Amino acid sequence: MKIKYLDGPGLKQAVIAASRRVILMQEKLNRINVFPVPDNDTGTNMALTMQSIAEGAISCHDKTVAGMSRCMADSALTGARGNSGAILAQFFQGLAERFQGEHRVTAIQFGDAVIQARNSSYDAIAEPEEGTILTVIHDWAVLIKGRCHESPDFKALFREGLRAARISLKETPEKLKLLAKAEVVDAGAQGFVHMLEGVYHFIHSGKLEKAVGIGDAETKPAKIEYAPQEITFQYCTECFIAGKEINRRQLRTQLKSLGNSLIVAGSAEKVRVHIHTNEPKVVFRIAGDYGKVSKQKIDDMRRQHAQAREQRNTAQIALVTDSSCDLPSDFFIRHNIQMVPVQIAFGTDSFIDKITITPQEFYRLLERSKHEPKTSQPSPGEFLTAYEETLAHYQHVVAIHLSGALSGTLQAAQVASRATPAKSLQVIDSKNVSVGLGLIVAEAAHAIEEGAGIEEVLERVRWARDNVKFYIYFDTIEYLIRGGRLHKAKGLVAEKLHVKPILAIDGKGEAETIMHAVGEKLALRNIMKLVRQDIVGKRNLRFAVAHANAPKKAEWLCKQIQNDFEGENTMVVDVSPALGAHAGPGAAGVAFLGES
Repeated sequence: MKIKYLDGPGLKQAVIAASRRVILMQEKLNRINVFPVPDNDTGTNMALTMQSIAEGAISCHDKTVAGMSRCMADSALTGARGNSGAILAQFFQGLAERFQGEHRVTAIQFGDAVIQARNSSYDAIAEPEEGTILTVIHDWAVLIKGRCHESPDFKALFREGLRAARISLKETPEKLKLLAKAEVVDAGAQGFVHMLEGVYHFIHSGKLEKAVGIGDAETKPAKIEYAPQEITFQYCTECFIAGKEINRRQLRTQLKSLGNSLIVAGSAEKVRVHIHTNEPKVVFRIAGDYGKVSKQKIDDMRRQHAQAREQRNTAQIALVTDSSCDLPSDFFIRHNIQMVPVQIAFGTDSFIDKITITPQEFYRLLERSKHEPKTSQPSPGEFLTAYEETLAHYQHVVAIHLSGALSGTLQAAQVASRATPAKSLQVIDSKNVSVGLGLIVAEAAHAIEEGAGIEEVLERVRWARDNVKFYIYFDTIEYLIRGGRLHKAKGLVAEKLHVKPILAIDGKGEAETIMHAVGEKLALRNIMKLVRQDIVGKRNLRFAVAHANAPKKAEWLCKQIQNDFEGENTMVVDVSPALGAHAGPGAAGVAFLGES
């Protein structure tokens, strides 16, 4: 079946597929990253950028290609990371400018748009370099523009476009000597090709798979080893500017002498600045002359490069969990944690938890949909796919999943594990959920980051599992009644009396009601009272706050944690949509870990 038009929903699904593909391939991109600086983060930066774009698309309800592309462009600017991320932000800006006023577009109109996106990408860069992502964008756009008149079918057009992009990617070492010496292709260019692969998969299958594939084979890292002192400009500096009539050309001229790899992307109202410099404060001061500056970021590239060299020599250990694990999305990406998602359905509309639906979109649907949300756990086959793909690239995989006492998810994971090498895969019952599970996974991620071996990682996981505490209260018990977890008669009485149940996850991984409180304020105070009682005598505290569409409650809990325990780095996350379907809106809780 031919696809002759591209509309807003189609563009949304295509970008989600592209995002998923880049996120899954980020480690490969990090390993081949040598340009402009070998700091081992191109894949992570592109994954973070694409995640931001996908989240912007999911939250956009405009069915026109104009509205959807504008949401993506804005999300790209605010969420762009790194050199390639800033280029992608300008690429999406160019698309949005050309799609302005369009409800849907033909292949010919799409051809015009990608040329404008190419031009915008080049225009944002002070000193464009061939043999990079720019070259592949150029070659792909020229092919699309040349073929769009011959083929009005987007399927055929993207097939030819992907072929051209792959050829262009293969030729990047011929255009940039640094790549040839390292025996790699450009990481940013490879990331753009992965984007196209995700889109190609979607338009040919018509659906989003839960995994788009980690890759075909082990990727050899770049061969060039630079000493950190050879990085002339030490700090990768970024910021976002919001203003009126921002003169990007003038801003670029002012910043150019402060470093290299300068990119000034955006529009007259919103601008993303990226530069490698030794004077970050000067960059921010100049940026402040053009509008309100936010999202400042300063990365020490010499330190990053040193860490990257050390990490190449450590044992490779990967983490897998499921979407009941609540951690910030950028934590998942930065630590390359693979996630097997739950399916959520509102009637005939099906979503993939944390991939095609955000918590904000879930609660919007919960309020407006005529259908109650239904969840279905991943099948053993879905776990097996995730395990096999990850084991193809790592020596060991540690899979930490939702409490077996709360769901059949763990059982499905254990069934899948029987088809994999026993010594390479460890499936662990977290005996927890949400941010309780999140703190356990985070402990494992930090252990891996510190270079721990597999036995030490497993030991720290077991310690975290046995010591984590998680308290949560439900603002409404309507969803507990619906799910059969609370008798209807008892529930109605509790609702009438405004009684709020406070639950804890016990040592068996079961949810236990340990207290009732009348009203929201008393419930929150009682949670903090429980935390204070349990935390006596403990040190090196880690906290995480979860909420179900209740950011003010989460903010209050965070302030209490900061005042009482100096917990300034408390993670705050939305409860996953899959769990929100059972908890209902308004729930909030605290998980914590501490050493005796």
